[in-house]
Amino acid sequence: MHKDQLTFNNMITYGIADLILSIGDPAFFDKLTYLLKSAASFDDYVILIYHPTKSPTVLNSSFATDEMAVWDRYLAGAYLLSPFYNYGVNQGKEGFVTLDEIVPDNFYQSAYYEDYFRQSKLVDETCFAVQGNDNNVYLLSLGRTKTLSKFSDRMLVRLRELYPIFSSAVKMHDKTQHLPDRHSHVKIKEYIEQFGMDVLTPREHEVTLLLIRGYSSKEAARLLNISSETERVHRKNIYTKLQVNSQHELLAKIFDDIVNLTPN
Repeated sequence: MHKDQLTFNNMITYGIADLILSIGDPAFFDKLTYLLKSAASFDDYVILIYHPTKSPTVLNSSFATDEMAVWDRYLAGAYLLSPFYNYGVNQGKEGFVTLDEIVPDNFYQSAYYEDYFRQSKLVDETCFAVQGNDNNVYLLSLGRTKTLSKFSDRMLVRLRELYPIFSSAVKMHDKTQHLPDRHSHVKIKEYIEQFGMDVLTPREHEVTLLLIRGYSSKEAARLLNISSETERVHRKNIYTKLQVNSQHELLAKIFDDIVNLTPN
């Protein structure tokens, strides 16, 4: 075995041992990110807990919040449209995935991507999702900004190989934790899911929910089993009835209203 490979394997082995010893300790997530940095370089990360009915808990983050005011709006409710939230909470899945693998077909051209992902200046993002106790979903997002290139295939393989260890350690750590009370986000979630129902037809409402998540007209039409032409007519009617001129205005209208909702 090549000397460099031996060094890498030693780093991973000691990192795993250190992680195991830190289960239940406040330094656990620091040890976890250190282990992952031994496998792949990244310059941005966030560890949080999602829940089907409660607001997120941020456990650790490298985000410079003074440079990312959008992060506050994300935590106020925009996360409910995140592909990672959909993957871990709505679909109840766990594993290691890249953003590319789980996004809607038109996500990178969507207003949601422009307003809440591009602002982070990431060029690539991956995610570890682990199902914990009491419907909690632990999510660790690893990102690379423009100072780095996208994750290489070799790095992704290394990270995927670490998932069983990551998952087992997080599940064991989760059993030792007593999370603080969190606000219910049911009111916010219901507002998004029911947005526009007072003026839109049921089909137009279905199109709206796909539109704000980043689905193209073609894919939305396929999912709803209608023609692309019909779907485009629905979109035109949606903009007219909701008095907006673009997807950006539609998204802004939703989240401007969310800010004024009182958590229950």
